[in-house]
Amino acid sequence: MSGFRLYALLFLVALSAPLTDTIVAASPSSTPSLGEQIRGHYETVLPSLPPDKQRHYALRLYRLTGDDAYLPPIRDEVLGILPRWQKAMRALPYASQRQALANQIVDDYRDDTPKYQRRKALLRRSGELPFAKQLLYRVNQLEELHLAGVPPFQDTDRALAYLREFDFQSFVLDPEVIKVYSAQTANLVYYLYRLGLQDLREPYQQAFRSVYPPDTPHQGLDLQEKIYGMTHLVIAASGYYQHAVARKDFAWIFDYFEHRAGHVIQGTKPDVYTEMALCFLLAEEPDNPVIGKVKAALEREFDDKADMIPATDGSTDPARGEHRNTLAVMLYYWPEKLHTGPDLSPGKPPETKTPGLARRFPDAITPSIWYQRPDLNRHAREGNGF
Repeated sequence: MSGFRLYALLFLVALSAPLTDTIVAASPSSTPSLGEQIRGHYETVLPSLPPDKQRHYALRLYRLTGDDAYLPPIRDEVLGILPRWQKAMRALPYASQRQALANQIVDDYRDDTPKYQRRKALLRRSGELPFAKQLLYRVNQLEELHLAGVPPFQDTDRALAYLREFDFQSFVLDPEVIKVYSAQTANLVYYLYRLGLQDLREPYQQAFRSVYPPDTPHQGLDLQEKIYGMTHLVIAASGYYQHAVARKDFAWIFDYFEHRAGHVIQGTKPDVYTEMALCFLLAEEPDNPVIGKVKAALEREFDDKADMIPATDGSTDPARGEHRNTLAVMLYYWPEKLHTGPDLSPGKPPETKTPGLARRFPDAITPSIWYQRPDLNRHAREGNGF
């Protein structure tokens, strides 16, 4: 049996007990809820999804449950970028090499829709910004997982020194950039803040409101970019579902959502309006009427034969739909307490909540040796991004 197939089998076994226990506890009736159906489907197909999709789902579910059963895809995806991280560190002292990597990142950027074509054109004329942006994301990721400075990522101080000198402000506050890249610029602002590099939170909110005034009606792609940017300001402030936020810090956003929820649901996609509902959960308002409106909309969209929320074109491909369906699972499984991390640093004691997990899936609770596993090194993927 190949290493990947063995990993997939073990991962399914590891998840089967917590999933069954959770579903039984959540619904005494014989008919599973929408959230239960989606979660059951995705935890069945998860090992077959691309590594970044596995990591996205597992990281969100870990932050909801704190269950170490979700750690393997998170560790594996991080280790998968190691060759590219090392390439970036070798290029760091040389402007020509940084620019070459930036060009490769843009070449690989998708351009299958007008939205992404606009973004690609914008990145193409942004110098080495694509390199710096990717590096900022990875350093923030390593910090969140307690891996910054830890072998094999011991060069994070060098990366931070470079990022500290890079001009992100001109990019993230540029009205043209905000108009086509709203969620990503909101993310960058909070990466910079969290890493202690620069605090652009207030000027960014001002710039965003100039581009997308709350009282100005928007439609189509403009509405989608507007709402995505607004939700990501809240989500990024929470550390991506690690802790609650204060409504007063984003009062204009929450007021807009409450007054325009129907317009947002009608004019955007499930990904977008589900994030709107999650913002109220992050603000500790679980009874806000917006959440009920979003759940009703999701139930109208739900495909009970595919056990998922399909794409707007009807596609039920699990990889394409991972983002929107993970958000739906989160909406239905929101906990009383969120979990930080996870902490993947060597020597961290296990916190598995699954009986017998240590016997069935020992790698799920041995973070002290994860980065030394040769089977994972075989699956590390070369590439231009990092």
